Order: sequence, then structure tokens, then C-alpha cells
Amino acid sequence: MMMRHCMMALRVARSQIPFSTARNTQSNLLQRFYSQAPQIGIVDYDVVKKLPSEPQKLLIDVREPEELKETGQIPASINIPLGVVSQELAASEQLFKSKYGREKPKPETEIIFHCKIGKRSLKAAEAAAALGFKNVKNYQGSWLDWAEREGLPK
Repeated sequence: MMMRHCMMALRVARSQIPFSTARNTQSNLLQRFYSQAPQIGIVDYDVVKKLPSEPQKLLIDVREPEELKETGQIPASINIPLGVVSQELAASEQLFKSKYGREKPKPETEIIFHCKIGKRSLKAAEAAAALGFKNVKNYQGSWLDWAEREGLPK
């Protein structure tokens, strides 16, 4: 943090812009950036349990395929590993449907992400929000919560 302020002070000195003006500009930019960040919702087991009867919602498991072979997966979920989730959500509607057997989500579609514990799924939700999806959520307990409640191996 101190290094950033030193670099900013050096740039201000070189450009002859008053330091207070430069600092206010930086503050305004940061405030605009963070205030426009989309909200990532959180869902729990009860919401995920109902998803097989709610086909308008999309549940995406962002774990690697090998992990799913070891544990299984939540019913109604599709597997799109975290490393390719942005690419797949940006793909054409036709390609998405041919790969996943589901309609590509629209910007307003409710998309719920999960992984093993909820960290990778949060990153995937943030990536989806950055692509313009407005209704993204994270199953915070993810597979460990699901497996415990369903009596499955973790």
C-alpha cells in the first residue's frame, strides 16, 4: 500500500498535478469500480434440493471431472470446471446446448455454482457476473454440505 502511494506521488510530481486532485481521482475511480460490482447471492441445501423441479434455474458444478468420479454429483447439475467456466458461458447458444444438453443461460437466468467447499464456486460466480449474468449465486456449503445431508461420501 505504501509503495502504491509513493508511486502515485512520484507520478503527480512529474505531471505537476496537485497531489490532492490525483488522490481524489483515484478514490473516485475505486469507489465507482467497487460500487458497480454485482452482488453474489448465497444459497443453502434446501434451495439446491429443490432444483430438479426448477428447470429454469441452472446448477453448475465447477469441480474437475476426476473429482466427480470420486464423489458423484448433485442431481440436475452440469459440470463446467472452473478453468473453462468463462469460456463456456461465453460460447454460442448452439455449442452450449450441444455440450451440456441445456439451454445456454440468459443474462437474467438464475445460475447457482458449487464445488467442494464453496471457494471455487464463488470465483466462478464472480466470473459469470463479470460476463453480464445478473442472477448468480454460490452454494456456500457445496459438495461437503450436500454429501453430509444426503449421507454420501465426501
